[in-house]
Amino acid sequence: MESLLSKEELLTAVKGTQIGSADCLFNDVQTDSRNVSAGKPCMFVPLLGEFQNGHKYIPDVLKDGKKASVILMNEAEYKSNANYYEKLAAENAGVCFVRVENTLHALQDAAEAYVAKKCRNMILVSITGSSGKTTTKELMVSVAKAHFGEAGVAYTYGNLNSETGLPLSVFKIRGDEKIGIFEMGMNRVGEIGEISKVLKSRYGIITNIGTAHIGILGSRENIALEKRKSLAYIPSDGAAIVGAADDFADFCTEGVSGKIVKFGYDVPVEISGVRFVEDKGLFGTDFELDGLRVHLPLSGRYNYLNALSVIACAKEIGIPSADIKKGLESVASLSGRMEVCEAALRSGKKSILIKDCYNANLDSMMKVIDFCGELKNVGKKIFVLADMKELGAESKKSHEAIGSRITEVKPELVYFVGPEMKSAFDAVLSGDEKINAKWIDSSSDINFEKIAGDINLFADDNDVILLKGSHSMQLEKLVPLLCGTEVEVC
Repeated sequence: MESLLSKEELLTAVKGTQIGSADCLFNDVQTDSRNVSAGKPCMFVPLLGEFQNGHKYIPDVLKDGKKASVILMNEAEYKSNANYYEKLAAENAGVCFVRVENTLHALQDAAEAYVAKKCRNMILVSITGSSGKTTTKELMVSVAKAHFGEAGVAYTYGNLNSETGLPLSVFKIRGDEKIGIFEMGMNRVGEIGEISKVLKSRYGIITNIGTAHIGILGSRENIALEKRKSLAYIPSDGAAIVGAADDFADFCTEGVSGKIVKFGYDVPVEISGVRFVEDKGLFGTDFELDGLRVHLPLSGRYNYLNALSVIACAKEIGIPSADIKKGLESVASLSGRMEVCEAALRSGKKSILIKDCYNANLDSMMKVIDFCGELKNVGKKIFVLADMKELGAESKKSHEAIGSRITEVKPELVYFVGPEMKSAFDAVLSGDEKINAKWIDSSSDINFEKIAGDINLFADDNDVILLKGSHSMQLEKLVPLLCGTEVEVC
């Protein structure tokens, strides 16, 4: 069995010092001790968090039922209890213990070395943005599979797109894939730069510069400054793909060595190859791609925009239009992200349920509200909107903006859920329009039962019920209360 990295490769990459002389053999990497399993040689990387010190789990991964084969540890942690760790290494002579300055950076450096080793002949694509990046990643993966085959595509593992997640994702690459497609998220300044250095993508998509994480970064300008770091390693034979209508597009592509490609509704067909045909509302979008009729099954103009970014990237890679069509038409909604379902309510009525409760920020909330507002040939519109998290000082203003938009869209019933949504509720009350709006202070089980009971009494056949909020607000708990178990994807 070949190790993902040899001992020399690992020690060089992480600038580490070995305790003892054990060999280095691992074909898995984990930062969570619970994921270390027997029979799979694993490198365990304990991390220091605000409330947790992963080093305390080192004894757990050395038990016979798990047995990590390589363990990294912070130098400061080692020095604080050197005798203990020397004894641990002596008792586990077959395990390679490596001291490093910082285990997080060592994980990233090891992943960078692994990418350099395994991905020389792979096409690497990065995807980031304030909203839409996961859907865009799934669209890109589907298109790539249509062209390169299932086994020819590596991509973000689960939702691992962070400072630790992206390194763990790239360690899943085995080297015989043709293309790797990786999502890049961020929760702090500098994170995108760190993981971009790991991947060094040849093609990079920035879906948009919005307001997600504005509470952490302070302004859209600062968000753009971070997101553009995803394009820092684009080579001269690669391309950066950015939104033509995004006001930060030119800023994000300053200094990029590769080709600059812009996507969007208004990019001429002579450049994009795309001609819009019809917005089919709940049932997606029809368009032509180089003369081929394409049906995108995902609802919403913003998902069509995501598809346009994928088309632009795929064309630069050289994927034929027929394969792009096949990939886009076969993609399915991600769980919790703009799922459109026909729901048999407990009342016996059959309504249309839109579940978009995986994440929420001002941009994505506005988009889905506007989408529902523009729907034709449906009954009443019923919204359950929960708090948008991580907005910091912008939270009150952002939630007020949601309330103002509700007065324009005029749903027949809207529930605002959570302390932050009180600002949206107040904005509705202060407006001139009479909106049937209610505010619920928290996403408790009791409150959800009340909301579901009210909606079951109020809703009729063909009504639209929208659930939208940040994942921590747990709006998905409303689904069984509204519908029982009979929910079918449209």
